[in-house]
Amino acid sequence: MVKESFPSPIIAGPGYRSLAVKATHSTLSCGAEASLLSPSGSAAALFPRAIPLPAASVDRALNRVQGGRWLEGGWAILDPQGGIVHVNESLGIWLERGPGELIGVSLWQLLTDRCADWAVPLQTLQADPGPVAAIVVRETAAPAAPPQCHRIERARNALNTFVRIDSILPPLGDLEEATWDEYLRSESARREMFVRLLRAESQLKNLTDRWPGVIFSQRPDFSFRFVSPRIEELTGVSVADWQSQPQEFWQRVHEGDAEELRRNIREAVRSGQTVTTTFRVRHLATGRITYVMEHRQPILSRGGLLLGYEGVWLDVTRQTIAEKRLSSAAWKETLSVVTMGLAHDFGNVMAGIHALTESFLAEIEPEHPFHEGLGLIRKSSQQASQLVHRIINLHQGRTGENNYHNLNDLATDLAELTRKIIPRRMSFELVLCPEPLPVYLDAVEFRQVVINLVLNAVDAMPQTGRLTLRTSMHPQPPAAAHLQGVIPRSPCAVLSVEDTGCGIKAEQISSIFDPFFTTKPLNKGSGLGLYNARLFVEKHLGAISVESVESVGSKFHIWLPQADFTEAEADVARRESVAVRSRILLVGSLGAMLDGTAELLRVEGYHVAVAFSRDEADGLCRSSDQPFAALFVIFEPKDTGLEAWLRAVRARLPALRLVLQIVGGDGDDVPESLRTLADLVIAPDVQRDLILQRLKDVLAA
Repeated sequence: MVKESFPSPIIAGPGYRSLAVKATHSTLSCGAEASLLSPSGSAAALFPRAIPLPAASVDRALNRVQGGRWLEGGWAILDPQGGIVHVNESLGIWLERGPGELIGVSLWQLLTDRCADWAVPLQTLQADPGPVAAIVVRETAAPAAPPQCHRIERARNALNTFVRIDSILPPLGDLEEATWDEYLRSESARREMFVRLLRAESQLKNLTDRWPGVIFSQRPDFSFRFVSPRIEELTGVSVADWQSQPQEFWQRVHEGDAEELRRNIREAVRSGQTVTTTFRVRHLATGRITYVMEHRQPILSRGGLLLGYEGVWLDVTRQTIAEKRLSSAAWKETLSVVTMGLAHDFGNVMAGIHALTESFLAEIEPEHPFHEGLGLIRKSSQQASQLVHRIINLHQGRTGENNYHNLNDLATDLAELTRKIIPRRMSFELVLCPEPLPVYLDAVEFRQVVINLVLNAVDAMPQTGRLTLRTSMHPQPPAAAHLQGVIPRSPCAVLSVEDTGCGIKAEQISSIFDPFFTTKPLNKGSGLGLYNARLFVEKHLGAISVESVESVGSKFHIWLPQADFTEAEADVARRESVAVRSRILLVGSLGAMLDGTAELLRVEGYHVAVAFSRDEADGLCRSSDQPFAALFVIFEPKDTGLEAWLRAVRARLPALRLVLQIVGGDGDDVPESLRTLADLVIAPDVQRDLILQRLKDVLAA
C-alpha cells in the first residue's frame, strides 16, 4: 500500500490514453482522465470515478516499477523549455522523486543525471525535427546486474511535449547470451517476452506462407530443423520427412550437380562465408526437374564447430534456361551465317565436279575402265549437292506461312533428312499411308517439330534400335489418354514417330509437354521441344499424344485435321478481320495524354490514326480506304457537345465501336445517356492492362 498520492494526469498526448492510479491505504482511485491536447493547449473535461480495490491490486499496480529499474507506461508533459508540467506516478517512482520535486524540473536533465551515457542520444531525440521520435537506451544499475533497456518516445505540438518511457527487453543477441531468467524475473518482462514470441511467430508464418521460395534451418547431417512448406511442392517430400530423414537431401539433388554442391558447402564451412549455388532437384513423384538457387550460410561455434546451416531456395528454372539459351544464341547466329557461306562454296565445288564428270563420261565409251568410276563420282556429287540444298533450305525457311501439303510428301522429305542424321547403329523405316493426306499447315514449323521428335527418339536409344516414321488416316479423332491440344475434326491425318528406346517413366509422362521439363543433362536439353510441338498442334487445331512403355519404346502421334480446301479462304478472311479490327481512329486535344494513348495502342499492334478535332475525325472517316473498327475519344465530362456528335457518327457508321476515355473527372460525371451510347467507357483510374483487355473484348464482339 502507498501512503502518498500523486496528481492525476491532464493529458495523454496525440494517440495516447492514460490511466491514472491513485492509492490511499487500500483504495485505488482510477480516473479515466484521458484527453487530447489541441494545438492551442486546451484540455477537454475530466471524468474521474473511484473504484475500491484490494491491497493486492495496489501492489500489482505498483509492481510495474520494480527495484527502481523496470518502468511500464511512464509519461510526462513538458513545457517548451523541457520542464515537467505533469507526470504520472510510475515515472515519479522510477525517478525516485516526489511529485512536488518534479514539477518545473527538466526531464532531460533528470534522465542525464540517471545515466550519463544517455546525454548524446537524448540530445539527438530533442533535436529531431519530426513530430514523433524515439530512441532506445541502456542502463546498468549495479555491476552484477544485467543492463536494462528503455524506449523513450517523444511527441510534440506547438506548445507542449509529451514523453513516454517504457522498459523493454534487450535485443536478441543479449538474450541469447543470458541465463533463462536473467531478464525475466518480473511479470512485465515475461509479458513482453510472450508478446514478442507471438509477434515473431506470426511474422515467420506470414513469411513462410507468402515467400515464393523455401526458407530452411538445417542440421549438420542435412536434416532440417525447420523448412517452409513449399519444399514439398518442389520435391514431393513432406516437411516431416525432411525433418527426420537426413538422406533425403542428397537423394533429391540431381546426381549431376551433387559433387559440385558438396564442394561448395565444404568451402563455405572452411571459410565461414555464405555460398550461393544453383543446382537441380528432382521431384520424388513426377521426376520433374527444378533449378534452385540456394543461398546457404554455415553456422559455426566460436571454436569453429559446425552447428548447422541457414538458407533459402529460389526457383530459377526459367531464368537458368533463358540464360543458357541466350549465352549460346549469339554464337549460333554467327555459326549459321558461316555455315551458309560454307554450304554455298561446297555446293559450287560439287557442281564443278559434277559438270567435269559429265564431260568426261560423254567423251568415253561405256566399256572404258574409267566409265563406272566416273559414274559413281557423278552420282555422289549429285547427292552431295542435294544434301547441301537441303541444308540451305533449313536455314532459309521462315515460319508463319500456311499452305496445302500432302502429309506423305512432307514425311518423305523428312525421311531423307532423318537418314542423314541418325547413327548407323539404328535402323530406319518409313511407312506411308496408301492414300493422299492433304493438310493445311506451316511446313517449316512442322519440319522443326518432327526433327525434334526424331532427335528425342535417337537420344532414347543410346545403343541400338529402330526408328519408324509413319503416316496414317483415322476416320475418328483420337481417344488417347496422354493428349495435348484440341481434338481435330474428322477425318484425321496422323504422323507418328516411333522408337524402341528406354521409354518414359509413368510418373513423368504427364509432365513432358510442360515448358522447361527435361530429363536430359543441364547442357543438353532446354525442355522446350515438346512444349513447342504442343503449341504447333494447338495453332493448327490439332493434337499431339504419346504412348510409352518403359524399356519397350515410345510413340508420338501428331493429329491434324485433313484439309477440305476451305482453310485458305478462312485464313484470308481471318487476317482481313484482324486487320480491320486493328484500325482505330483516336480523337483528342493535342497533348501528353493523346500522345501516350496513341503510343500504347501502337505498341499493342493497333493501326492508329490521330485526329485533333471532330471535323478532322469526320474527314478521316469519309476519306479512308479501309473502315475504322473503333472511334477512341479522349474527353472531359464537361464537354456538352460530345453526345450529339457521337449520335451523328453512330447514325452514319452503325458498325463503328465507340470507346470513351475520361480525363479531368471520374466515371460518375458521365451522363447515363452517354454511357448507353458508348460501347466502352474508361475511367481515369483504370489500369493499362485492363484497358487493353476491355478494348480487345469490344473489338472482338
